[in-house]
Amino acid sequence: MSAPRGQRPDLRAEIERRLRLLLADPGSAATSADWALAEMEGNAPELADDAVWTALDRLAGADLPAAPATPLHGSADHEAWLAEFLDRSRS
Repeated sequence: MSAPRGQRPDLRAEIERRLRLLLADPGSAATSADWALAEMEGNAPELADDAVWTALDRLAGADLPAAPATPLHGSADHEAWLAEFLDRSRS
């Protein structure tokens, strides 16, 4: 689901969507990392929220390698990131 043309999607909803996408498709890590880095350079007011910033930071590192062709983070990490974000967002 995307925002209507010219409107920015809700940042929290997009973070959740991207975390869920990582679980469903680990191959999306590079795209999610690029998106998160770009968001972190923005000026959205939500960036002041620690839960949002932490989730973006985790997403920004989603494509880090542990070794050539071996990702540093896997599905257990992605699942923990999503659970943490949802828990902190409810607080």
